[in-house]
Amino acid sequence: MDQDMDESIVKAWEFMQAIKPYDPTFHRWRETARTKAQAEANPNIETLDQLRQSVYASADPELPGAIRSFFSGDIDTDGSSLSIQLGMPSPDTHFISLHTGHALGARIDADEDFADWLIYTGARIINPTIGALRRDGEPLNPDPEPYDFGPGWKMFFHQDSPHWPQACALANKTMPVAEGAILTYGTPDTYTQTLNQWPRDNA
Repeated sequence: MDQDMDESIVKAWEFMQAIKPYDPTFHRWRETARTKAQAEANPNIETLDQLRQSVYASADPELPGAIRSFFSGDIDTDGSSLSIQLGMPSPDTHFISLHTGHALGARIDADEDFADWLIYTGARIINPTIGALRRDGEPLNPDPEPYDFGPGWKMFFHQDSPHWPQACALANKTMPVAEGAILTYGTPDTYTQTLNQWPRDNA
């Protein structure tokens, strides 16, 4: 693992610690597994070194990077999952994603202040080139989005992104953070319609 990959693991750990107080299930993370019994037997991830070792262990010498997923809470509860994908599909691509359970997802829909805090915290710690807070299962356009990422109710764009002007033009709310801003597009029910206004011939 190179230094950039290790820095991404550190950022993932900092994010996991930052969100811990806001949902009981975030206090317990374990590796996913092929079966419930295997997942239940996995030890808790309680330190950065444990997280680092888990991600390193998932690295395949035939592949350029590593992918490791973790789940929160107890095996049969409505918990969340966190995925760390480093150096794949290309060596310079790192991806950290949080998928919430149904109860937490409903809270995000109902409490915009909490939704803002959640994506703000992720952007502040990770400082990505792009990020999104979106509903799982939302239909995607058959063609790739002009900004080459899944659409979100709230999205982070880096200020150096070539998509920055258009991203800001469609947003109804802007919140600066890190080296960019979190941009809100309508509501959890309307963001896809808002982002579908993005010109396809002028990404």
